[in-house]
Amino acid sequence: METLDIRKKSLEIQDIISKYTRESFVCFFADFIRHNPERGELGFSKKLKSKLKDSIYLIMLRLSSPIDGEQVLVYSEEVDKNLQKVADILLQMVDFYLGDIYSKDFDEIKNERHKTLVHEMAFKDYFQNGVLNYREQELNKVIRLFHPYQDKIKERLGIELRSLIDICQYSEDDYVKKSIRSKSFIFKKEFSKFAEKSFIGTKLNKKFSNEFFNLPKNIQNDFLDFNERPHSCLLFTKEDYYEVFEKNDVDIFCNLFSIPIDGDYNILFYSQSNPLDAKPIIKINDSEYLNVFQKQLPTALYNLLYATLTASAKETEQLNLRRGKVILERHTRDIFERFFKKSKHLKVFSNYYVNENPEEKDLLIIADGNAFVIECKSSRNREPRRDSNQAFQRIKSDFNDCIQKGYEQCYQVELLILNCPNISIKSNNLVQELDTSYINDVFSIVVTSERFATIQSDLGLLLNKPNAEDLYPWSINIDDLEIFLKTLNLEFNNPTRRFAEFLEYRELLNERLFSRDELDVCAMYFNNPSNFKKICGSSGYIVTDPLLQTHFDELYFSKKIKFKILNF
Repeated sequence: METLDIRKKSLEIQDIISKYTRESFVCFFADFIRHNPERGELGFSKKLKSKLKDSIYLIMLRLSSPIDGEQVLVYSEEVDKNLQKVADILLQMVDFYLGDIYSKDFDEIKNERHKTLVHEMAFKDYFQNGVLNYREQELNKVIRLFHPYQDKIKERLGIELRSLIDICQYSEDDYVKKSIRSKSFIFKKEFSKFAEKSFIGTKLNKKFSNEFFNLPKNIQNDFLDFNERPHSCLLFTKEDYYEVFEKNDVDIFCNLFSIPIDGDYNILFYSQSNPLDAKPIIKINDSEYLNVFQKQLPTALYNLLYATLTASAKETEQLNLRRGKVILERHTRDIFERFFKKSKHLKVFSNYYVNENPEEKDLLIIADGNAFVIECKSSRNREPRRDSNQAFQRIKSDFNDCIQKGYEQCYQVELLILNCPNISIKSNNLVQELDTSYINDVFSIVVTSERFATIQSDLGLLLNKPNAEDLYPWSINIDDLEIFLKTLNLEFNNPTRRFAEFLEYRELLNERLFSRDELDVCAMYFNNPSNFKKICGSSGYIVTDPLLQTHFDELYFSKKIKFKILNF
């Protein structure tokens, strides 16, 4: 296999982008990250496989360069050519990682298809895959896990948990207001008439100058400001926040979540940890800050608080126990109880025991003649190793600790329901006898706190079943589960029957599916349920369309799907 000098290629990119000033470069790509749907037709954009991950890598690669740069980065045909060169090199690098770093065979993978897909997962899913969830979900994760530790948070960080949450929320609200204000000229009658005369598609015609200078002065200024600084809505000053929050809280927040534009960085390789994941704000100068990656703020807050509250092995053990045994199980139960609340015949058992089995199980729901056996797993999904001899073993180990173990626990209960006319269930110190003859079907579901992407969507890649004819479970991340069930409730009059239908057909996709996100599969069902069933019933190999996920975004931004921030 042809080798590629990753260091050399990374330096090639750095040389290309270092001609631009740091400030103009980071502002350009911050705008590109946030407003990519409007920037999607730019030539270089079409070549980037992960517009978010590629962009934050390029930002840190630029900040790691000792060169000041002289050119202000403003989009043009010449700039696009340079960025297309950058995108081409990035593609070479990613292809090399997939083709060379994980090039050796593994005994555990029995055929070439499995090897290819697991390798695809190992790099792309970890380093490139974006996540569809919503800000409220991320903030609620923070509240659920950390609200009992408010005194420790204040003691160790010098700021209240509530202040951290409130500033995160205000950051988004501030952006929205500034964004609306910066584009307000578009909605003025004078500009609408001007645009009709002066634009052919996205290009200006020759009458532009004459027509433009006939506009009112304030509209001219607003238009020019927006074109010169489209990123302005992502900028803020501490003084902006001082008007709403205590000065000390704002100072601490900015210190916790920002990196200086002129800091000393050493980011060269794509797979290095990116400082913007932990601190998604760049301090441009003494007065201005740039929100590079606002959606990451709640996640960065979660990770910061987790690190802050796990100073010892005992604290780590206690917090992890709470994260899995308390938070994930309770949240999963709440989601399912809300979903099934209108079912005529409903029984819910949590933290239960079946017959004489001494192992506690998580959740069993009997609804409308179907049994849903649910296990909740909060485990780890570690960064893939570079060493090809160790890479697969780590992936397999994490999968086994989480999804495989959850399946095995579900399988024990599933067998009893299918094979015993009556089973004894003990829950909350009460023992009930369950007549299984009234149960039409049994579905096993493994709900995870982490995302395993490809190997979670197609369980045929790594899951071991006792018998080949046994059905696969459904495994899904907790956020995706919440989005999916909310959408079922919203779009169908009979959501519980639709849920059972989805699970029945979804099982058939394992062993022939390539999808990096379970919501891609869910979106297929909502887009066309009849066609979804035909696809599942066919024998062909399925590659999901990630663009279908816009179905959920449309519902969210139209406020049809809502997530309420928890009180604490």
